[in-house]
Amino acid sequence: MDAARLVAEAERAMRGDPQPERVIAEAWQAYELTEAVGRLLGDDRERPVARAGPVPVVTAVGTGPPRAVRLTGVRDAAGTLRALRTLLGEIGLSLVAITCAAEDEAAYSQCIEALDAVDEAKDRIRELAGRGGD
Repeated sequence: MDAARLVAEAERAMRGDPQPERVIAEAWQAYELTEAVGRLLGDDRERPVARAGPVPVVTAVGTGPPRAVRLTGVRDAAGTLRALRTLLGEIGLSLVAITCAAEDEAAYSQCIEALDAVDEAKDRIRELAGRGGD
């Protein structure tokens, strides 16, 4: 499936008022999708891995398997990178609000980890766009 369609699925999932666990799951979905888009755009050179541990499972209720596994192509690299950047911004804003309302340390930590993933994905988008993708 084309990357733009997968980004559109994520945008639909974020419409309305998604529950905190859904927003966190969407953050990881977007992170994985960004990495997969980078691989398809030919950025297979080694780069430092900032994530110390495994990426959490992103199959929160209603999200299904990671969207990135369905990625088969990127028809419009520049448009896809712009859409991913916008999506990551929306997810980041939602995560900030959820983080501020977190009632326990575990929920707060999950939000912070998801925010870190969103920031890493945004950095990745900047790298890819700087290579001529945008």
